[in-house]
Amino acid sequence: MPLAYPLAAVCAGLYLLAVLFTAWLAGSPQNLGRILWQPSQGILYTLGIGGQVPFTQGRIWTLFTAPYLHGSLPHLALNLFSLLQVMPMVERTYGRLRAFVIYAVGGVAGALASVLWGETFSLGASGAIFGLLGAIVFYGARRGDAFGRALMTNAAFWAGLNFLYGLLNPGISNAGHFGGFLGGLSAAVLITRRIGPFQDPRRLAFTLASLALLALAFGLGNTSSQVWQFSTNGQSAAMANIDDLQDRASAVLAVDPSNADARLLRAVVLAERDDYEGALRDVDLAIKGGRNDAMALNLRAWSLFKLGRAEEGLADAEAAVKAAPNEGAILDTRAHIYEALGRREEAIADYKAALRLIPNEPETQAGLKRLTGGD
Repeated sequence: MPLAYPLAAVCAGLYLLAVLFTAWLAGSPQNLGRILWQPSQGILYTLGIGGQVPFTQGRIWTLFTAPYLHGSLPHLALNLFSLLQVMPMVERTYGRLRAFVIYAVGGVAGALASVLWGETFSLGASGAIFGLLGAIVFYGARRGDAFGRALMTNAAFWAGLNFLYGLLNPGISNAGHFGGFLGGLSAAVLITRRIGPFQDPRRLAFTLASLALLALAFGLGNTSSQVWQFSTNGQSAAMANIDDLQDRASAVLAVDPSNADARLLRAVVLAERDDYEGALRDVDLAIKGGRNDAMALNLRAWSLFKLGRAEEGLADAEAAVKAAPNEGAILDTRAHIYEALGRREEAIADYKAALRLIPNEPETQAGLKRLTGGD
């Protein structure tokens, strides 16, 4: 059996597990299609999503689990397609055991690079796949003939193209890709029996130039389009360094005042500091700038509720639940608003649904206890 098959099965199995847990905890079989498309981020966090926040919490083991988790069905499908295309070449070249080592090292290196670069959350097999591309580049460079040069050029081209794609698409981890590429290349060097020097200086120069171009693409991607990804349950702002997050947002807004991601980031920080007036101003601008998603709507609803304007926040809360019905924090927001508006039974239902997803949330527990007397 080709090595790509069991690796793909592990990734697909973990994704299915996340879907099943999300469906079970949400208790909403009618939303199964939406859950299949994108499981709960809270469930993925439990299974081992990577990034700076989990790592600084002491969840160091997420360096090994994050490369096998995926955030959506398209994310999974794209990475599995790439794995099935690239892994057979590496397996034929290096052998099965070495190919697995290269894949594993590339995945861990990509996850570690994501942490070091400061990405809040990260997941996916793309770092490991970039590690396979790095190994192909090294093999082609060492081989040195026309076939090796073609192989090296092709692998470097596809790696570079994917880096450039990352520049244009928010949320893609260029750090993870770059770290995975270097990790896979390094692993290939270390496990090759006859390393030896590069005989042709031109091949060495070409390899170094390719790495330099990839590094440039990586750097430009992270300086020209700063994007922060947050779980919709608000864990990121509560657990990360608040001052650092606000500084990042302010630095981007000083250059690009219309940056909706930075507006939303600063709104999250202001809400964590109980500055709901400021949070409301920034989240309004973020929504007008295109961040009309569940997280932004939920934050605006919560800010309005905390400012004593629960009735105004109800429409946003209901829209947020419709967009992300399996996020406990969003259900909790609507429950608080229902409670403030005297809609007791609806509030109880939302508190209970939220607690199935975030069972240890004190405010949610307290809200349900207020309405039921602890029953």
